[in-house]
Amino acid sequence: MTSIIWGLLGAIFIGVSDGIGRVTTQRVSLNILILFIMGISTFLMSIWFLLTWDWPEWHFYSWLVSFSSGFLNVIALLFLFQALARGPVYVASPAASSFSVILVTLNVLSGQPINSTQIIAIIVVFFSIIMLTRPSKGLQLPALEYYSTKWLRVTALLGVGTGITVAVRFFLAQEAVLILKPTHALYLNRFSALIFVIILLCWEFYRKHNMQWPKHSTLFLIVTQSILEMLSLGAFLFGSTTGGRVGVAIGFSAFAAITTLTSWIWLGEKVSLQKMFWIGIIAISIVASLIFSP
Repeated sequence: MTSIIWGLLGAIFIGVSDGIGRVTTQRVSLNILILFIMGISTFLMSIWFLLTWDWPEWHFYSWLVSFSSGFLNVIALLFLFQALARGPVYVASPAASSFSVILVTLNVLSGQPINSTQIIAIIVVFFSIIMLTRPSKGLQLPALEYYSTKWLRVTALLGVGTGITVAVRFFLAQEAVLILKPTHALYLNRFSALIFVIILLCWEFYRKHNMQWPKHSTLFLIVTQSILEMLSLGAFLFGSTTGGRVGVAIGFSAFAAITTLTSWIWLGEKVSLQKMFWIGIIAISIVASLIFSP
């Protein structure tokens, strides 16, 4: 049960972060945005480790999977931010939640325990995500007039690409905490992702691509987004150390609903009753997993 709560907490953090990402991805170049997100979190964690002098200990396998997870983190964010920038959020984020099924499958194949309640919950959550991505019947919204079927399909594919990379990234991060502390695995993930995005930026500068840097009004949003994204992965890793790698994945899969609600409350992106219904189904599935978890 504890792992599911940690996963749900992580879902809240990343859900709000992705809602903010709907704004920042339209104002800042994607590579620059990822640079700030990784750089800010790495800087804050470096300050913490300097004060406590509790740096990650060397272990080849844990460092390897952590750095691999950091690389996939950058790829996943490139997919996700492109999907969020295209919009709408209620298609991009739920499609990205396909990661939950992939992640649970990877954990089961690696020998992690799973019960019948969790199997039913993950099936219901994934089905609800699919229903969330379908256009609402009878919904007349000006914001939907320019979203053609082709446009929505590409956004959904970017979201699914996010889901695949996020699943492998999270699985590798879970492997790291078998030996490292969650904070150490989190730091290595942030640090390695920062290295990879700097390499990517050097290539972009070499090709003389124009970059859109954040301005004062956007910088505060990016700082908030970076902290939330860091806390989200931290909650996920802490949940994974409680022995419930499947449970934390189920709890975390609720982030699609959180993102949709964030865009509705904060950005005013209207959501139909049909989609609110499926968000409710996702919530009920998470609660059921909490009640009937071993």
